[in-house]
Amino acid sequence: MITFNKRNLLLGALAFAVTPFLSGTWALPAAADDSSVHTVLNGLIGKYSDAARTGMSNDDVSDLFGRDGFRDYLDAYPVGDLAGGFIWEPGMGATFTGPYSKLEIKAPFTDYLPMPEGPVLDPSKTYRIGFVFHGFNHPWLISLADTAAWEAARHPNIEFEVIDAEFDDNKMGQVIDTWIAQQYDGIVLWPAREAPMGPPVDRAIAAGIPVVSLDRRTSSEKISSEVLGNFYANGLQQGLFLKQISDGGKIILNRKDLGSTADSIRTGGFLEAIGNEGGYEVAGNYHTKSQRTLAFKATADALQGIDDVSVSFNTGGEEAIGALDAIREAGRLNSAPGGGKIVILANDDSKEVLKEIADGNIDMVAPYTPLIGDIGIRAVIQHIGAKEGLNEAPPKLIMTPNLPMITKEAMDIEGVKTVTPDQWLYAYGPKAE
Repeated sequence: MITFNKRNLLLGALAFAVTPFLSGTWALPAAADDSSVHTVLNGLIGKYSDAARTGMSNDDVSDLFGRDGFRDYLDAYPVGDLAGGFIWEPGMGATFTGPYSKLEIKAPFTDYLPMPEGPVLDPSKTYRIGFVFHGFNHPWLISLADTAAWEAARHPNIEFEVIDAEFDDNKMGQVIDTWIAQQYDGIVLWPAREAPMGPPVDRAIAAGIPVVSLDRRTSSEKISSEVLGNFYANGLQQGLFLKQISDGGKIILNRKDLGSTADSIRTGGFLEAIGNEGGYEVAGNYHTKSQRTLAFKATADALQGIDDVSVSFNTGGEEAIGALDAIREAGRLNSAPGGGKIVILANDDSKEVLKEIADGNIDMVAPYTPLIGDIGIRAVIQHIGAKEGLNEAPPKLIMTPNLPMITKEAMDIEGVKTVTPDQWLYAYGPKAE
């Protein structure tokens, strides 16, 4: 459960996010645009959040929302403008081959906090930056490392080290302590969990080393910058899509770990969107830990006990594929009431998920791109420059742009213009056959 003090911290951090970003060496982007997808989705988040605060007419949804404490998590999650008034539009970004995955990547945010190619800060110096994460064997996480390594390689006076902590919090802490002892200039990390990484980050900050986290948070209140966002828009869009195409039905939820940011914000946003719709019933509620096999088992068990499932809600792409496999194996794809198709909702825009959307098996995905490692590298370089008096520091909270949902056919859902799989340039992972 997020504490009151933690909530105050996050709300305080939001103030940094809306402060215009200034730099001595890179250009500022254009001012905010009310019609951008980021702004439209933030407006819808506010609309549905306000409605949910006044109460939910659907008792079943309301019970789950209250029981798991979603209000506390949602209130603490930052929703705001992008740094420097950046406006993201489809088509932006650089294309390159991932240094580790060897796959072609179209990274969406390389124009966000842009930094010219070439030496950075004091060209006569070499700066050592460490990048520690988990999962060279995971398609989402290796893509994160790919984008970080690409950005570092653009600057010849950056010496870059990457270490896979292999989902071992203790190992990640030891890596950070080693870099502190070796007096690295900056550290970027992807923490699996918040609490264990707070103390190592605090030790690095105390040693004068800037630290930037990507995607997930640490418990450190002293961390230099956090690069995060889009979770709220993910869950909200799953709910908006479902409302658009159906009037109700029984829902099976395949969620991530209870208390994780990805679960609390995505699932909470989804429930807010459907909380005042009378026809929906939460028939199954599982935590499948981002694992395809567990989502398969949970969905298979649910299908055995429930004859009239209408919706499979999934907080990740692995969960969605696992659920789809179970539904296929049971021969239940078109077993919703009236012979309708079970609606499958997903997050994470892997190429495998997009193929299933194009084939009509998964109905929508709200993208959550791993291609944000480059933002973390630019941010930590800017923090190093600020420490040396060469430029101003970036915001403490660097919001990533909200991205539009992907559907088989283009749709307009409450002002959100969806994109089709062939229009989406930023899918990650191996090509699906």
